[in-house]
Amino acid sequence: MLRNKFSHYLEETNVTNSGKASSYVRVLELLSEMLASAPMGFGDCVDIWSTTSIKRLQKLYNVALEQTRHALASPWNLPNIPPSYLRDGYCSAALRSFQNFLVQHKHSEELIEIYRSHTGDEDSLAGKLDKQVSLPDELIEELSGQEGRERIQSIKARINQDVFRDIILDVYINTCCITGIDIPAVNRASHIIPWAESKETRMDPRNGLCLSATYDAAFDRCLISLDEDYRLLVARDIKDHYTSVAAKTHFLAKQGQRIELPKRFQPRADFLEKHRNRGRF
Repeated sequence: MLRNKFSHYLEETNVTNSGKASSYVRVLELLSEMLASAPMGFGDCVDIWSTTSIKRLQKLYNVALEQTRHALASPWNLPNIPPSYLRDGYCSAALRSFQNFLVQHKHSEELIEIYRSHTGDEDSLAGKLDKQVSLPDELIEELSGQEGRERIQSIKARINQDVFRDIILDVYINTCCITGIDIPAVNRASHIIPWAESKETRMDPRNGLCLSATYDAAFDRCLISLDEDYRLLVARDIKDHYTSVAAKTHFLAKQGQRIELPKRFQPRADFLEKHRNRGRF
C-alpha cells in the first residue's frame, strides 16, 4: 500500500527529531477529510493515496499554499481538525514530501521491473539499470544554487542505492550469504567495488553481496573478503589483534567457509580480486 511505503520513506529520510515521519502521513489523511468536506475541484484527490499524478498533486499543492494564507476563512478550516495543520503550512509541506516520494517510488519501480524482466546476458543489465531519475521542474526550481544541485545529486544517488539494495536482497532471497540470517531489516547490500569508485559497477548485481550488518561493516572495511572459490577470508587485522571469544566465533571460526551463492548474478571474480587487494589477507 502506498501509505505504508510513504511512511517507510519518511522514516528513512527523516531528520532526527523533525517529527516528519510521524506527522506527514497524518497530515495527508486530514487533508483527505478537508477535501471530502470542500473538494475545491479536487474530488478525485479525496483518496490521497490513490493520487499518483505529480502534476495533479502540484495543482493541489498550489491550492494548499493559497488556503494557508487565508487559513481562518478557508473552507478547509474544519472544527474537528486543529487549525495549525492548515495555518502553519503542514498540508503543503506534506504534499511536497509526497511528491518527492512518488518521483522516487516510480523510478525505483521502473528499475526493479527492468531487473525482474531481464533475461540472457548478465553483462548488459548494469547498463540498463544505470538510469538517472528525472525530477519534475516544479521540484527542481526549489533546489536552486550550488546547495540545491548537490542535493539533487544526493537524491539521485540515494534512489539508485536503494534500488541496488532491493535487487541484491532479491538475488540472495533476503538471506545473508555468510550467516543464513533471513531478516531483511538487519541485512545489507554490500558493494564489492565501492559505489564512489566506479560508475560502471554501481548497479551491477554481480558487484553486491547480501550480508548481515556486522559482516557488512567488516567487508566494507576489508576485514573480511572472499577467495577465488568464494570462501571467507579473515584479514590479519583481526587475526593479529583480536583474541576474544566473540572474534573467534564470528570471524576466525568461519574462515574458509564457502558462502551461499545465488542462482543468478554471482559475484564477479575480478571484483572480488580488487576487494582482496584492498585488505591484508
